[in-house]
Formats: sequence, structure tokens, C-alpha cells
Amino acid sequence: MLVLLWIVLASCLLAQAESPASAAPLVTVRQQGPADFVGADHATLAAALANLGERGGGTLLVGPGRYVVRRSLFPPANVTIRGEAGSVLALPSPGVLRVAAAAGTRELLLREAGEFATDGRIGIFPPAGVEFLPDGESIGLGPLALASVQGERLELVEPLTLDVPAGSRVSYPVKLVFVNRAGGLTLENLTFAGGRIEDVPMPGHFVHCAIWASPPFGFGSEPAGPPAREVTIRHCRFTDWYGRAIAFYNVADSLVEGSLFERIADEAIDLDHYCERVRVVGNLVRESIWGIVLNDASRCTVEYNFIEGCEVGIYGWWLERVPPEGLNEENRIQHNTVRASRQASILLERGCHRNVIEHNFVDRAVRVVESTNTVRDNTLW
Repeated sequence: MLVLLWIVLASCLLAQAESPASAAPLVTVRQQGPADFVGADHATLAAALANLGERGGGTLLVGPGRYVVRRSLFPPANVTIRGEAGSVLALPSPGVLRVAAAAGTRELLLREAGEFATDGRIGIFPPAGVEFLPDGESIGLGPLALASVQGERLELVEPLTLDVPAGSRVSYPVKLVFVNRAGGLTLENLTFAGGRIEDVPMPGHFVHCAIWASPPFGFGSEPAGPPAREVTIRHCRFTDWYGRAIAFYNVADSLVEGSLFERIADEAIDLDHYCERVRVVGNLVRESIWGIVLNDASRCTVEYNFIEGCEVGIYGWWLERVPPEGLNEENRIQHNTVRASRQASILLERGCHRNVIEHNFVDRAVRVVESTNTVRDNTLW
């Protein structure tokens, strides 16, 4: 009898351990067909992430299709976003005004219809090559809410406060994924499409970016808060971004692995202020302004990457407004292949100390300013 009771109890415990309720939550988003959330826009993805946040984390599985995102997504901590084959998170391409719009009007007429909608807020920038709007002071307008979209015609909720000339550029100047301050995010098997159009230049760097992580960091002698940890980006594709594909500020113990970056009009992978122990390994970077950047990052590893067609392949530098103690040091740059760079294959500027650059294949110079760095066994090809 006791043996039978033990067998029944053990069976119940095993069933409980293997039950879906005890597993990490899994939420599925699809554009059509059975799923936890069905749709193709920001609201559907945001609702799925909120659901996981309420459950303490889990996995968001994104089905095939092109999901147009017009506002930043804010994944909670302890979440994996995994794409199935053909999963694309896309920022809409910019539009260009066909005619001028006077202050006081609410109508904008574009040269052609785009992917504008009322579920995000737009920014308006002067025509390409012009620094300011006609007031001579404003570099742009926004964020501006749209009341309606009818093909090439956009109607604003509030009237314009300034004259806007023909040729002005209209876009969603957002960071597509904003990493939680604590980190705890994994992105896998996703394509991030930035909507860049070659003959329509747009601001980058802080806007029109794919992945952005910036816990409090400041410009003092140390970060203003704890770093984001355990941010993993693997087997993803980043194409046609005006801003940075990945920007990490004050991120530690994280990984960027096995991903493709192409046609990035800024930095493809940026390890910025106070990043530590981030590994960037086995990525392919093509046709970007800067390939992999270490700006006040330390104890990071950059290895086994292939970088082609950038101004500088791997670039380390110190921002002078940040106290230099403990920064830009003990990074390892090794076993990378860098070719067709326009300035330098690998460059470490003033303020970068005690870094090791070894066993890389390069077709341009490896340049370091400080003598405390170690440069050895690199092959010029």
C-alpha cells in the first residue's frame, strides 16, 4: 500500500514538473492563423510583450511576415524574441514632401504613398542638404500625431507651428527595440529592416536605430546606475539602417553573435560608454560607415568577425568629456578579417590602453596611438 501511494505521488509530481504551467511562458504572434496574438502591427507585438511581462518573462515567437513597427518596442526583462523563417521587423521608409506646407495647416502631401499610419508619431526634417527649417533655428519638428492617412496625403492632429518647405523629409525617428534597463533580452533569428533609401539621406546615430540599450550612464567617473546584463543578439540580420544597428551603453556580460549587418549608414555594432565583457563574435558586417566600435568600452572581446567595405573596420576611441580611468582598456581584438576599409582596418585612438590586437587578417593598416597596446601576429593581405 505504501509503495502504491509512493508511485501515485511520484507520478503526480512528475506530471506537475512536465506540465505547461511549470514551463517558461511561450506566446506566439502571427499575421494570420491560430496564435495567441494575431496581427501585423506594433500594437500586437506590444500586447504580446506586455503579456510576458505580467508573467515574469518567457519567449515571444514571431511568425513569418513583415511586421511594420512605428513606435519603439519595450521588451520586459527575461524575455526571448525568436523569429521563425521570414520574420521581419521593419521601420517604414521615409517620405518626401511634394509641396510646401505653411504654418497653420494640417495637411502634408508626399511625393508618393508610403507606410504611414496613425499608430505612431512622425518627425519632419528639412530637405536633404539643408540644416534648418525656414525659421533658421529648428532642425526638425515632432513628434507629430497623424489624424488620418489617405495614400500620399497625411493629416496632422495639430496644425504645423512652422513653415515646412517642399522636399522636407518625413519619417518615424525611433529606436525599434529599446532594451530593458536590467537587460535580460535575447533576440534570435529575426531580420531588422530599417527602410533606408539610398537617395533620401536621413539623420542617424540617435534616431532610426534598430536595437538600443542605455541604462543610466552619464559622463562622470562611473555609470549613474547598474548595467544591463545578459543581452544576447544572435543569428539576426540588420539591413538598411540610417542609425546604428546595435547601440549598447552601459551593458555588461552580453553577446552579439553570428549576425549579418549590411548597408548601415552609421555604426553597425557600437559598444559605448561603460560597456564591459561584451563578446562580438562571428558576425558579418558589410557596407557600413563603421563596422565595430568600442567607445569607452573595456574588457570586451571582438573575434572571428568578417568586416568589409567600411570607413574603419574596428574602431576604438575615448570621448574626452568622460574621465579616462578604467575605460578603453583590456579589450581583445583577435582572429578578425577586415578588408576593403577606406581609412584603416583597425584603429585605436588616443586614450585606449592595454588592449591586445592579434591574429587578424587585414588589407590596410592596424593603427594604435598609445604604446601601451599590444599589436602582434597580424597578417597584411
